[in-house]
Amino acid sequence: MQAAPLTLVAASCANVREVPQQAAWAQVQAERPDVLLLHGDNVYLANDHHTDPAALATELRALYARQFAEPGFQALQRDMSTRGARTLAVYDDHDFVGNNRCGADHPLALREAARAAFVDAFGSAFSPQATAYPDEVYGLHRLGLVNLVLLDTRFHRRSAATSGHDANALLGQRQWDWLHATVAASTAPYLVLVSSSTLHAYTDQSWECWPAAFQRLRALLQGRRGALFLSGDAHRNAVYDESGVIEIVTSGVAQRSRLFGRLRQNYGVLRFDNEAVQVDLRSLKVGSRFGFSLRRDDWCLP
Repeated sequence: MQAAPLTLVAASCANVREVPQQAAWAQVQAERPDVLLLHGDNVYLANDHHTDPAALATELRALYARQFAEPGFQALQRDMSTRGARTLAVYDDHDFVGNNRCGADHPLALREAARAAFVDAFGSAFSPQATAYPDEVYGLHRLGLVNLVLLDTRFHRRSAATSGHDANALLGQRQWDWLHATVAASTAPYLVLVSSSTLHAYTDQSWECWPAAFQRLRALLQGRRGALFLSGDAHRNAVYDESGVIEIVTSGVAQRSRLFGRLRQNYGVLRFDNEAVQVDLRSLKVGSRFGFSLRRDDWCLP
């Protein structure tokens, strides 16, 4: 028996401080997604150097409140709730402990405060069936045709200078063990791994900057039919498969460019059916706006 098609919209990097009116969410609503995936930098801390857990939590909670009150995002969430659609999320540096800060290089209390604020904001995204352990935010979401694996690449991360050659880097040993078991057991037609950081070297926070972890993940996914790596962070849309792993990057849903302040409205629409996934990357910029189809019987970029 064939499973029902699934529409997933992926978005990251929404800065409600700099873009208080976010037109992209009305466009996302028009896509009528079954799943809205927010994969990092869902808000942006003003203070990237917090040392007090209480102060960090206070700022994050205020930012999440502003984001959820933004009219377009609020309307999207209301529409999705009415339709029984789901919002899933994971954090990155700007909505965790600060720009380019690696969680495990900072006190546990600071990391736990950030994680607690995130879970409070997106609590409906988590359940005992989805999360690997009660205190973690990574987990598996079974969505019919798609097994969606959300990774936490921030809480357990140490700097590349100290862990670049550690095969457990970025995820920590327990999450790695869980990921290997999850991938091995996955029988859904599509397996989508979600990381806030890009796999390939688009930024200095990419997995490739941690070579041992990069090669470990590459070995896990390389050449696997139906497997996708979905990431954000880079403030652009892109695709890449030179390593043998197909990566889709979509980033900058409500963001301004650093150089000229031009508005970004980047997001991705992935429509899965039993034969193929149609990928459409939306953007105000022509060079970041394109679409293609990935067929399961010929699993490669066109």
